[in-house]
Amino acid sequence: MIAFTRQLLPAALLCSALAAQASEVLKGDYWVVHYQGALGKNQVFIADGDPNHIVNRPGGAKSLGVYLLYEEPGKPNFTAYDVEIDCAKNRVRIMGAADFRSVFNEFHNAKYSSQWQSKPDPWLAQSRDFVCKPTERQAKKMEHLGVMSASQMSKAGPQLFQILNREAAKAAIMQKIDEGFAQMSAK
Repeated sequence: MIAFTRQLLPAALLCSALAAQASEVLKGDYWVVHYQGALGKNQVFIADGDPNHIVNRPGGAKSLGVYLLYEEPGKPNFTAYDVEIDCAKNRVRIMGAADFRSVFNEFHNAKYSSQWQSKPDPWLAQSRDFVCKPTERQAKKMEHLGVMSASQMSKAGPQLFQILNREAAKAAIMQKIDEGFAQMSAK
């Protein structure tokens, strides 16, 4: 029995090390850098701000992972972007994009332009500022979500959409109230 245990011990140790590695989940430090849309059709852009995940590229540029979460039915769960940022030249471009749909549990290449953007979309400008001007994140209304796994981050989408929809409903109510007061005659 002891000889049998000695033979299995190396295999057991190897398997336990592999199981420990498999259970370690890569975590990021996620921030909401931009959001847009309307009631029921919101989009939230989330950047992984973990310094270990912001990769230096040749020529001084940096690579940032940005995730676009969709609220609208029929859209992918999210699109993952590899955004290249050149702080010295104040420019940004997309180097890769993939859509993820949980129904199929797979990624598919998404369309994108890899050209440097002369007038970047607001989410790309915010992503650039996220990397190049980290002290201005709060002033630019970027919200820190915290350190978590990518799957936890993607599950935060519905909660973020609830908040955005609640704020949109409040704004619509306040606009109606303001319009009502504007129509009242002054006494």
